[in-house]
Amino acid sequence: MKKLFSIVMILASVVALTTSCNKKKSDPMYVSIASLVETGGVTGSRIHVVFDSGKTAYVTNATDLQIKPSFDNEVRAMIYYTINEAESSDPSYDMVITLNMVYGIITDYVRFIEDHDIGNVSDYDAGIDINQGYFANSWVTLDIAFPYSSANKEHNAYLVYNDRPDHSGKFQDLYSDDGYLYLELYHDNDGDGDTNVFTGYACWKIRQNLGINVEDYRGIKVLYWDYKSKAADVYTLEAPKVDELTVAE
Repeated sequence: MKKLFSIVMILASVVALTTSCNKKKSDPMYVSIASLVETGGVTGSRIHVVFDSGKTAYVTNATDLQIKPSFDNEVRAMIYYTINEAESSDPSYDMVITLNMVYGIITDYVRFIEDHDIGNVSDYDAGIDINQGYFANSWVTLDIAFPYSSANKEHNAYLVYNDRPDHSGKFQDLYSDDGYLYLELYHDNDGDGDTNVFTGYACWKIRQNLGINVEDYRGIKVLYWDYKSKAADVYTLEAPKVDELTVAE
C-alpha cells in the first residue's frame, strides 16, 4: 500500500527545501502557498511558481532548489519571496521573484474511494481535525491536526471522492443534494498513541481523471472523523473569489 506521509517526513519537510537567503534589506518579503512546477526547458530556470490565483512567476534562483516533484511535475510549498522589478525574457510569466525560503507541504491528489493504492479506507478510523482550509486552482489546501506519539509510526491521510452508489460508507448520512462537492478525508495512525498533536498543511489536487469541474459546485464539503469530538463532522470550503486570491501577502 502506498504511504502518503509519515511523521518523520512531515517534521523534516519544513527544512528540506530551504534555500539560501537572497533578500535585500530594502525589499519587502511576502509569503504564499503555491505550486513549484518543473519548467521543462526554460533557459536559466529549472522550476517556476504557479500561485493559487493562476498567476505564474519566473524564479531567479531556481537552480538553488533541489526538489523532486511528487507528481504532475509539481509540488506544493509555502514560499517566502521578494518581487523583482526586472522582467523575464519569457512573456509567459506574470512576474519575476526571488525565493528566500521554501517549506515543503505534503502533496497528494484526490483519489477515488476504491483506489487500490490506498487499500480499504474503512480501515482508516483514526481521528483528525481541520483547522482551516481553502481550494483554488484545482488544489484543496487544509491545515490539519492529529494526535501522535512515535516518530516511527506512519500516519496516512487520504482525501477521496466517493463515487459508490448512494455514497455508501462511513459518511453516507452526511451527504445532501445542496450543490456542494463532497470529499471524504481518512486518517490511519498505524496504531500510534496520542501524546502529542501534529499541526500542518497538506494539499490534494483534483485531477481531470475524477471527471469533476469544481466550478460546477457552490464549494467543497470535506467529511471527516473529528478526533476531539469523536464524531463525524463537515468542513465547508466556499468557492473562492478571484479577487481574494492575492499573489503578495
